[in-house]
Amino acid sequence: MMKRETVLVLQGGGALGAYECGVYKALEEREIVPDLVAGVSIGAVNAAIIAGNRRGKAAPALEAFWNEIAVPDPLIPDVDLRRFVAAWQIALFGVPKLFSPRWLTPSWPALLPVTWWTGTSLYDPAPLKKTLEEYVDFDRLAARETRLILTAVNVETGELKVFDSAEQRITVDHILASGSFPPGLPWTVIDGKPYWDGGLVSNTPLGPVMEKRAGVPMKIYLMHLFPKAQPLPTNLAGVLARQKDILYSDKTECDLRSCELKNETLALVQELMAHLDPATAERIRQSGRYERLVEQGCQVEITRFAHVGEAFESESKDYDFSRGTIQEHIRHGYEQAQVILAQEALVAGS
Repeated sequence: MMKRETVLVLQGGGALGAYECGVYKALEEREIVPDLVAGVSIGAVNAAIIAGNRRGKAAPALEAFWNEIAVPDPLIPDVDLRRFVAAWQIALFGVPKLFSPRWLTPSWPALLPVTWWTGTSLYDPAPLKKTLEEYVDFDRLAARETRLILTAVNVETGELKVFDSAEQRITVDHILASGSFPPGLPWTVIDGKPYWDGGLVSNTPLGPVMEKRAGVPMKIYLMHLFPKAQPLPTNLAGVLARQKDILYSDKTECDLRSCELKNETLALVQELMAHLDPATAERIRQSGRYERLVEQGCQVEITRFAHVGEAFESESKDYDFSRGTIQEHIRHGYEQAQVILAQEALVAGS
């Protein structure tokens, strides 16, 4: 019998990643720590901080990261107006610990025509690189106490690339590559190849996990940051917000259906083999095709944590890094996870 692995799968979603921070805080309080963490985009940042800190002590580091990157709220009494102004301030002036606008550099005005025609991004991610170096122990990642899987997409070929700490040394550039979302951020070059945000291909890195750990029993804790179902929008801002929900809603169901199909195929083959003579059945069991089919079998149990949206959210929800918004996302994730985990514990104990 193989030991069941605990796996954490983190989506991308910019500022919504604070919700994942809240969920992980609840998980760690219950001493649920992952053997493997997979992430894309901001989920890659969260995943690297979790895997790059001592097991059972990663939640404080993750929360400290989110508190550090959060920008002060504008001093405006009205909540909706405050969040609107905060989002515009972030778009114009960046987030000091994450990214800085290229148009605020001293040479930018003189280079405006050149930048427009030859530039490839609006913001510089150098601040994030420095921040990650403070919060991620890359030697710990190399030690593989917690396995880390990140995804990015090759800009030239359009193919998904998987970076796996079990197969290579993960650096800060691998994390940046997974979160290099265009046109905001530039592609990140690794081994001579340019990479953009893996969320452009799939915003849920569940598929790579199931491929890498095929046949291994897994308990998967899965984050959903964009609501799949929402009421019909009533204005243009709502339309833009709903567009993001649909664009970045995950391909999880497709991955799970593939898993179920593999299991059903294996079960059917085994049922048919039961009607064969023993020698023929044994010959099939020894074949490479049968062995590969068995290896692809899925033994997964999934717990989902879904950010269903908060009343104050708008089209800017993925880049509103204001302190009040970040704190609300963390609180929402933590409280929702507490309820879900308590229900699971109750069912397990009954």
